[in-house]
Parts: sequence; structure tokens; C-alpha cells
Amino acid sequence: MSAWIVAALVLAVATGAHAESAVDAVRARGALRVGVKADAPPFGSVDAAGRPVGFEIELARFFARVLFDDDRRAELVPVTTAPRFDALTAGRVDVLLATVTATDERRRLLELSDPYFMAASRVLVRNDSRVQGLADLAARPVAVVRDSAQARDVGELQPRAVVRVVGSVLEGVHAVRSGQAEGFVYDDLVLLSLVGSDPALRILRTPLAPRPFVAAARRQDAELIRWVNGWLARMRRDGSYGEMWRRHFGPFESHLIGG
Repeated sequence: MSAWIVAALVLAVATGAHAESAVDAVRARGALRVGVKADAPPFGSVDAAGRPVGFEIELARFFARVLFDDDRRAELVPVTTAPRFDALTAGRVDVLLATVTATDERRRLLELSDPYFMAASRVLVRNDSRVQGLADLAARPVAVVRDSAQARDVGELQPRAVVRVVGSVLEGVHAVRSGQAEGFVYDDLVLLSLVGSDPALRILRTPLAPRPFVAAARRQDAELIRWVNGWLARMRRDGSYGEMWRRHFGPFESHLIGG
């Protein structure tokens, strides 16, 4: 059992009635601490000038603007896939907007928001590879990011694959480029954004295991997630969500399974 799961269980048992709500506590602190990705464009990455950019970055700043009338009050905390839940359960961030896919296990241990994006896993291979699908990856090395949803997907959908665990998305892409892995399985839009039209690589067309991306908070901060859900619904009604979606995902729309 991973460390973040143990920590989440301990916190869930220890949680009692809070005199101060989660949203009030954020307001009192004067900043919304958000765990975001720095290696997962177009959700969260760093531009050429070193500035955080991406859909989840903009969403975090929107929430800060609602709370404080100042989007600079979004305290962006870079996280990677494996340790992101540790940062949440330890209280270093209030909420994760970090390509978190909703799974049954995560729903049991954390508070998850309504979906804000529908993602699917895809397989990245070299352009000269003869692999056309997961069936062709039996007995071959396949890279997955540690503690990612894709690590479980590969185990369930192609149990004969030789799983190679990597620490980040960029390590997975490098494993394919260098021939250390025959394929790398990760979220579709991140792969499309990273490798684009790279002639050395290609992404298999068939999507695997579609799942929603959600915000995540600790169980005792359920009110914060209800607040997030309210604003996501309002953004959809007033059109601001659609505008944000098109800014970041429009170029990839024909490749996606949903919004």
C-alpha cells in the first residue's frame, strides 16, 4: 500500500467537525494552494520564459480570482504524478489540479470534483515500430509512470507486457525514443502536445480506458470540492469554461474523445 493511501486513511479516521470550513480557512490564509503539473502540457507546464501555463493553471487562477479578486493569490505548487497525493494528504496543498483521473480507489480515499475533462490513455511508439495495439506488446517492455492510472491499465489490459516504471512523462517519452521501451502509455492529450508531429514517434489511434480528470482534496475538505463543483457548473453555464477549453484544447479537438 502506497504512502499516500496510508496517510489518506489515517486522515479520514481522524477527521472530525471543523469549526472553520475549508473555504473559510483558505480565505483566512489569503492564498489558495494548488498542486499543478509542470510536465503535462497543455494542462500544466512551463513556457520559454519560465512561467506556469496550461488549462489547469488557468483554472487555479480563476478559482483564486473568485476567492480573492486576485488571481495572483493562486499559490501554484509543482507536483509530479507519484508524489502528488502525498502533497495533498500532508496538507502542503489545498487541492490538486494535476491531471488526476477519477478511479474507484481515489473516490474512497479523497474528495473528487465533477469532471472538467475527459481523457483516454494512448500508446506512444517509435514511428518504425510494427506495434499497432496493446495486443502487440506482449512480452515487450512498456513504460508507465509510477502510480499512474495507466500503470494499472497495462496490468489489466495487457498482463503479458514487461512493465518498465518511470518517474515522469518525459522519462517515458525518452524510454521510447532510446529503445528502452517499445511503448509508453499515458494520457492522450499530453502525448499529443509533447510529441506533436515528431517524425520519430507516433501515437496509436485507439484510445484506452477513458476516464474524467477531476480536482482532488482531502476528505475533511469536502466543502472545498462542493465549492469547486459550483463554480465549474457556473463556468459551463456562462460560457467561460468553453472559452478556456478552446484556448487550450482546440488544436487537438479532432483527436479527443470528449470535453
